[in-house]
Amino acid sequence: MKKKTIKATVSAVSIATAFAGISVVKAEDVTATQPNESALSVESKAPSFTNIKQVDGVFVHNGVATVTKTPTSEVVEEARAIKEEADQSVSNQESALENAKASEATAATKVSEANVDLINAEENKLSATPEKIEKTKNEISEVKADIDKKETSLKDASDKVLEAEKERNQQSEVIQKDQDKISEQEKKVSTAEEAVATAQKNLDGTGASEIIAERDKTKSDVAEKESAESAAKKALENAINEDKNKAEELSKASSDEKTQLSASQISAKQLADAKKVAEEAANALVKAQKEKETAQKVLDGTGVEEIVAERDAAKKNLDATTATENTAKQELDRAKEADDKKATALKNAKSVEADQIKKSQETAANLSSAEEKQKQAQENLKKAQENKVSAQSNLDASESQLAQTIANRDSKANDLANKQNSKIIAEEELKTAKENDAKKASEISALTTKKNQEEAKVNETSNELASATSAAQEAKGNKEKADQAVETLNKQIAAIKNLTIPQLPQDVIDAYKTYLADDSDANKNALNDVIQKWFKDSKYDFGTALTEYSPEHQNIFIKEWSNKDIVLPIDDSVVDLDNLTDKQIEALSQYYALLANNLQDQVWGSHHYIVTEESVQGVKNIAKAYAEENKPYSTSHSDTALAKDGLDSIAWAGENLNFNNTLLGYGAYYSEAKETRRTTMSQLYREVYDSVISFITNDVHAYFGHMKLMIGEKAPTKTRAVGAANSFTASGVGRMHFIEFKGQDAHLEYVKDEQTGEYHLVSVDDYYDKGIAKPLATPFDTSKMEDELTAAKAKQTAANTANNSAQNRLEKAKSENDSSTKALKETTAKLDAWKATPDQTPAATTKLEIATQNYNEAQTQFNEAQDALDQLNADIQSKRQALANAKDNLDQATTAEVKAKSDLEKAKLENQNAIESLKQTQKLVEELMSVPDQTPSAQKKYDNAKQLKEEAETRYTKAQIALDNLNADLQVKQKALETAKEELEKAIAADKTARNNLDEVTKIHEKHLAALNTTRQTIARLNSISDKTPLAQKNLNEASQQLIAAKTRYAKAQSAVENLNADIQTKQKVLADARAELDKELKVLSDLKAKKATDEAELRNRQNKVEELKAKESQIKNEISKLKTHLVALETLLDHLENADAYLKKAKEAYENAVEEHRLALENVAREEAKLKIFLQDQLDATAQYEAVREAYLNTRTRQSEVFNDKVDHKMISLNPALEKSIPESTSNERVYSYAGNQAKYAANRALPNTSSIENWLVFAMGIVLCSFGISVSRKHRD
Repeated sequence: MKKKTIKATVSAVSIATAFAGISVVKAEDVTATQPNESALSVESKAPSFTNIKQVDGVFVHNGVATVTKTPTSEVVEEARAIKEEADQSVSNQESALENAKASEATAATKVSEANVDLINAEENKLSATPEKIEKTKNEISEVKADIDKKETSLKDASDKVLEAEKERNQQSEVIQKDQDKISEQEKKVSTAEEAVATAQKNLDGTGASEIIAERDKTKSDVAEKESAESAAKKALENAINEDKNKAEELSKASSDEKTQLSASQISAKQLADAKKVAEEAANALVKAQKEKETAQKVLDGTGVEEIVAERDAAKKNLDATTATENTAKQELDRAKEADDKKATALKNAKSVEADQIKKSQETAANLSSAEEKQKQAQENLKKAQENKVSAQSNLDASESQLAQTIANRDSKANDLANKQNSKIIAEEELKTAKENDAKKASEISALTTKKNQEEAKVNETSNELASATSAAQEAKGNKEKADQAVETLNKQIAAIKNLTIPQLPQDVIDAYKTYLADDSDANKNALNDVIQKWFKDSKYDFGTALTEYSPEHQNIFIKEWSNKDIVLPIDDSVVDLDNLTDKQIEALSQYYALLANNLQDQVWGSHHYIVTEESVQGVKNIAKAYAEENKPYSTSHSDTALAKDGLDSIAWAGENLNFNNTLLGYGAYYSEAKETRRTTMSQLYREVYDSVISFITNDVHAYFGHMKLMIGEKAPTKTRAVGAANSFTASGVGRMHFIEFKGQDAHLEYVKDEQTGEYHLVSVDDYYDKGIAKPLATPFDTSKMEDELTAAKAKQTAANTANNSAQNRLEKAKSENDSSTKALKETTAKLDAWKATPDQTPAATTKLEIATQNYNEAQTQFNEAQDALDQLNADIQSKRQALANAKDNLDQATTAEVKAKSDLEKAKLENQNAIESLKQTQKLVEELMSVPDQTPSAQKKYDNAKQLKEEAETRYTKAQIALDNLNADLQVKQKALETAKEELEKAIAADKTARNNLDEVTKIHEKHLAALNTTRQTIARLNSISDKTPLAQKNLNEASQQLIAAKTRYAKAQSAVENLNADIQTKQKVLADARAELDKELKVLSDLKAKKATDEAELRNRQNKVEELKAKESQIKNEISKLKTHLVALETLLDHLENADAYLKKAKEAYENAVEEHRLALENVAREEAKLKIFLQDQLDATAQYEAVREAYLNTRTRQSEVFNDKVDHKMISLNPALEKSIPESTSNERVYSYAGNQAKYAANRALPNTSSIENWLVFAMGIVLCSFGISVSRKHRD
């Protein structure tokens, strides 16, 4: 791109500016540039118009800023601040616009939702028949009776649970006592073991230093424990005093709170009364002032017309307020009745909620208990594992010595006691071994031969079994396929042959033709009467919907219909309601054609409906167009959608519509199709049947237009293609479409009758006349199916014969294979047993040699080994018993831990189920509570109306008195005026007193509230402080127990020290006594554990009984909860049915409010968009202003860096390459900079303005003068 830069001398600039004002350049002289660049240009001034503040030396107009004065840095900074403020305003307004659009979207959603609610309310109004209401009341009575029965059963079950829990708790206490005894006995055993160990050390003469050290240590420990107990006693005393002080302070604060709460409630009541009195005084003052003015006017003889007008207005107002009061009273009565019904439903729901809250609390408590038990079980398990490891370690230490001792003693004992006759026995065993080995070899040989023979037999029978199994499976599969084929064909044929097709009686046909001949209201009503008489409770009427409550969906659904004899086509294939296939639409169309053609045959003796490929495609495309339009059903037929058949050959000629009542649950009931947008072909066949019936029985309101289109208004003479399809909108509106089609170019022509010579209109339709319409074969012809059934039965017979033969072969092969396999298994087992039996001869020989050698050495060594073994065995026996006890404890702890985990999981599940049930009920309670009570507003409205009436009566009375006073004498008028003045003064005084009293009462109430708040904070602080006495008491108990244990240990240690110097006999006796005492304590411990095990078994039985009874109780509670939930739903339904008009009115009001809210939201969006447009223009102006002053400021700074050359008679203006612009001089020796903004990107406009003024000629003339002075002007073009 090109730019022009002018270089000139200072003298030239001075001369030029002397002749020219603001120089301008034609835009045509400059190469056009892009809008995202900025340029400096000279421009003539234009009037300034902008919303922003203009800085000094700048004027702004429509996004173009012109600088006429050299800016300072302060001006640039001010312009920058203005620009940033404008940017922020745009940002804020964009957010405001987004919020407005979001509000509009929300309002639109509300309109859609309110429309759905309105449709539902309308459907509810239609279904609110006396029969439906009475049926619902009966269901409510039945449910209440069931609840009473269940609650009686629940009381019995709860009593049984309480009794069982009492027995279980008693047994738990027994086990706890058992455990306490065991724990105490274990301490005695431990003490006895220590006594044995000490006695053994005394006897051995070892451990004296350890015994003395133990005595000294226990003595020191006793002193420490005594000191700890004393400190614990002191801490307990302090804790008791602190808790007592806290309790006294809390008691005083609680008392103060009650007093202050009472005072605040009294002052609140006084405040409310004072406000009321103040309001009444203010109103009285206004009235007194007005009455005084009226009396003055009466006395002055003025205001007659006003007084008369006031009396008339007061009378009119009195009549109006009386009527309003009566209306308000009626509305109040209705509101109370509605609120009573809602309160009953809410009470029942809250009853269910209370039961479920109790249930959730119970399960939460059980869960907490289970978690605590599981935690305790884990701790017990850990402790038991540690004890077992310790006992095992102690035993291993002793048994490590036992191995060598036993080996030594056994060797000696065997040599002495057992090997005396070992040589003779070994010789006899050797002889027997040789005989047995010979028998073994013979048996192995015989069994090997037998096994080979039986293996061959097994191979043979296995091959036969595999072959028979394969053949049997194939034959069974063929039989099942044949059976299924026959069953399917039988069902299809039976369904088609037995299809229910409505048969019109002759009186209906006659009435229909009569109405066609004369469509008077009388004939229309007569036709409707005979139709209703024919259809009501007939075999073509499905009858009453039998409903059932679904806990899963929290709604009532239609389970079946009272008339179960109607036969429709059976097809359980799944249908996607958003995308019906061509085959599905064809099937629906054929079924409709079958029903309609039968009806036409009954009325006219012939029919004209066919189904073609074009009619199937046409109705498919039209139904899709309906769905895409997503309009409510109330919009009726859509010409726009009907025009979208998508075919060139046909066009729609007529359409019947019907709403998917059964498919969508009649609005009030649960419908799976609503949620999944899926159904079955059987259900759509039902929709076709219902539509055909509806076009006859429910068409009086449409003047039987649907019936006319379906049956015809005269005997058919020409064929008509028809299509039937279902549409389902995104908002859940379902329609069944039945559309007749004509040829695209169908028309009427005048044709001359050759016989009469007259012309008459003839219908011409090439689609039918030229055979373009090809009827599709109907699927309701059973002849082909019957042929297929005959062939299928033949296949079934053959398959049965083959299957029986194959099954017999299989049974025989199984029997033979089982027999051969069993024989081989037995032979193999015998053979393996013989082979596994080792040869006896070698071992017997070795045994004889060892016995002979060892016998000679045994006697000498036996006595020495026996003594050592006896002592070691006694020690090991004690430790083994300890290990056995530890293992028993570990097994019990493991079992308890597993059970605790199981109980915890069960408790979690029960708690989750209880919480989920509670959430559902609470949701229902919230929904009921969200419905506002009507009584308060109605009561307030009535009270207001009553008060307005009373005020109107007072106003009328006073107005009448004022009117009467007009004719009174002067003295009466003066008296009335004086009375009015006195009343005014009283009112002024009363108003002042009331306001003063209100101020005083307000201060008192605020003071009471402040005191109450302070006291409650004190109570909260005190309650947050835990009592210290329980912990201090626990610490004291533990310290006392530790002191007792320490003293016992010290006594035993002292006794052991005294035994150090006793003689050997005394030490042996002490050891023997200690061992005897240990055996005694171990026996007691064993008996206690056995008793605990028995008691635990009994506890498990009792716990199982509790769980069984609780399960029954829980089952009854769940049944009651479901019944109560169902009761609430029924009562809600009854309320909707009985108050259908009120709910419909409410839905209409809600819809109208939603529409109004949406309208206001749209207006708000428009307002915010308009504001944004203004802010964008301000941003454009501010940006232009800032860029202009900034660049002017930068260029001014650049001029200060000009380089002067004394040898050259001109100066070069050096510009920053990024800012270099064409900069002519102004007359005031200051440049004028213009910046044009772009609203899209806020870029400068480089196109210079048109400059056709005379100033252009002045510049040209000055150029000639400058040339005569030898001024060099160069123009440089740069990209």
